Amino acid sequence: MGLFSLIDRYVIRAFFSTMWTVLIGLVGIFTIADFVEKIDNFVDAGAGAKLMLVYYGYSLPYFIDMALPMSMLLATVFSLGTLNKNYEIAAMRASGISMLRIARPLLILGILFTIFQFIFQNLVVMPFNHQQKEITRNILKPKRSPRKMKEVVRQDVNGNIMVIKSYDVPNNKGSNVSILAYQDSGITERWDYAKLVWVDSLRAWNKTEGLNRRFDAEGKLLFSEMNLSDDLPITLTPADIVKEQIRPNEMNIFQLVDFIEKKKLLGLNPHRWVVDFHFKLAFVMTGFIVIFLGISFALQGTRENLAVGVGKSVIALFVYYILLIGGQKIGYNSSVHPAFAVWFGNVVLFIAGGWLFFQTAKK
Repeated sequence: MGLFSLIDRYVIRAFFSTMWTVLIGLVGIFTIADFVEKIDNFVDAGAGAKLMLVYYGYSLPYFIDMALPMSMLLATVFSLGTLNKNYEIAAMRASGISMLRIARPLLILGILFTIFQFIFQNLVVMPFNHQQKEITRNILKPKRSPRKMKEVVRQDVNGNIMVIKSYDVPNNKGSNVSILAYQDSGITERWDYAKLVWVDSLRAWNKTEGLNRRFDAEGKLLFSEMNLSDDLPITLTPADIVKEQIRPNEMNIFQLVDFIEKKKLLGLNPHRWVVDFHFKLAFVMTGFIVIFLGISFALQGTRENLAVGVGKSVIALFVYYILLIGGQKIGYNSSVHPAFAVWFGNVVLFIAGGWLFFQTAKK
């Protein structure tokens, strides 16, 4: 018989016929709203049609990603709600088909969409979103170079990492500078300097007396000395330091994990980025949660008034977004564990959806 029976295919067909319509409509609304908001920036930058097409080509995956949860929610409510209105759900129940069996194809779709969104977000949305942000930063809203940079982390071609607590851009001066050599086992050697100042005429860094330390594979100190004469184990220049790097909020989840591990290795606090890591994972679950909720709301409403189920579903989605984004903000600014703060909304809505589903199934 295969994975999907005739009834499954019937429900799936009804689901997709609504979802594509809603998805295209929402993406169109997002695009128009964004264009209206940025039209002054396009005019001021002298952007032509080609640049605008490139910009919205890079924006399209992000708009699709944002529109998918609402599209899946409305598709679930309308597809099952219409079947319920036409007494087709009642006929299936009368034939001995359980509510769980009727909902099975949509629940499977929810799991498949969760996997799809994870892949889509990390391999398509984030790289495209980074390119869109680059156009915004460099062409539409160019900003002056910052005068001060904090906690600058740059990796040299030789693999060494430079960490600068504070960098004075106009004077090319770094304060509290650390240079670290590391392997998989951890940091093998470290150089610390109170100040580094770039000398243009020499094309080199002028340094204060530094502390050089070496470590074994277990992190135990093997060697330590103060020195001034040794050459810096770095080839980075001021241009490399001020060069725009991919920002953590524009990284995919794999890049973010690597970024967090490097922060920990360098002794920096990665708390904010751990929160973002959990947020990215939690948001991927949105598709399954909205389908789970949509099934119950579609079948709880009266056959004559499908709008009741739609209204409840939209309210539930907004509550979910408030809990998810609110959890992210709480995670940033409190001692609550990032996983608890961010995943709280998912757990609450999943429990609520499960309770509603089984209450509906009993009727």
